[in-house]
Amino acid sequence: MAKRVLIILRRLNIGGIQTQTSLLAGEFLRRGCSVTVLVQKKSYSSKPEVTMPAGAEVYCRDFDRESKLNPFCFFSRVAAMPLLYLLSGRIGRYLVPGIFISRLTERFIENLEKEKGSFDLILIRGEGAIEPLYRLRHRNLWGVVEGVVPDFGRNCFTRHFARLLFGGKNIVCVSEGEALSLGAMFRRTGAVPARLETILNFINPDYVKERSLEKIEGLPEPGYLVTVGRLSGIKNQGLAIRALAYLPESVRLVLVGEGCCRAELEGLAESLGVRSRCIFTGNLPNPYPYIRNAAMLVHTSKYEAFGMVIAEALALGKPVAVTEAPGGMRNILKGPLADSIVPADERSLAERIRKVLESGEKPDTSVLSDFSADNTAGKFLELSE
Repeated sequence: MAKRVLIILRRLNIGGIQTQTSLLAGEFLRRGCSVTVLVQKKSYSSKPEVTMPAGAEVYCRDFDRESKLNPFCFFSRVAAMPLLYLLSGRIGRYLVPGIFISRLTERFIENLEKEKGSFDLILIRGEGAIEPLYRLRHRNLWGVVEGVVPDFGRNCFTRHFARLLFGGKNIVCVSEGEALSLGAMFRRTGAVPARLETILNFINPDYVKERSLEKIEGLPEPGYLVTVGRLSGIKNQGLAIRALAYLPESVRLVLVGEGCCRAELEGLAESLGVRSRCIFTGNLPNPYPYIRNAAMLVHTSKYEAFGMVIAEALALGKPVAVTEAPGGMRNILKGPLADSIVPADERSLAERIRKVLESGEKPDTSVLSDFSADNTAGKFLELSE
């Protein structure tokens, strides 16, 4: 009998979690599963979104907004949020809303199951999706952690929330590095999950290669450096811009993505005299032609749960320069690829870039066989057995 799978995520806007969700949904469908996707927040109409595969049933229900229509919830939030924010920072903002959001989501799932049958597997994917559902209960529910692990150990209030969020729950990490970070947090807070599994993300090299051939207007002349990701402090693209200042004037940097730090990054490039060598593309529905046309990928994130774009660049035969950071990047960059990781300073990064540009280095892509769709989807479906 075909298995029924529900995947819950925050938004469908372009990002690694969304792309991985789409690929995973497609793989589940290929295996004969029924796939339902529940999106918690509507994306901004001006931003490109990831498309779920044909055959997946997609719902968008903003239960956070709906919960505010409940007078008790509304006044509870107004009364409690300032104090909780003071005591717990951003972590505490989910404590009161999560009670109501979890219940609304629970009812939604119950109605779907009455109408179409029970779900054999429910996955809540990523930061911002798991936290507001900390009171959601289902025998086949798993939280998939793929992002920065917050500092839950800062005080007794945040430690308590960590125990509410993870205690007695089924948790999946998308890399061994992520599992280590999460394990350390569990020890600091006393949170004890029911089960903790590691299932690596996967990539589809054929999908990446096919999409990289799409014709894009305004694509820069080949040979530039490229970064791909949200323009934010955690992605740390400023380090790539500072490294650019140590490289020959012929070297250009294309920054694919949008975010709150764009103005700051443009100002940094201006102050270093490299603004004319930096190209900001904004959000793109398809970044792969930019990677294919680049000389190499530069990745400077301060934390990376997996590092999907690194694997995608390797699939396109592109060498990479990655700065040292906790997370899952060493799941990808191992063996001969380990030299791709350098200390997180602009001189070391510039030296790695210079070496690749001068040598014409070609990466060893044999590691990509570790991140197959069959392996990842199969392990997720085993969780339901």
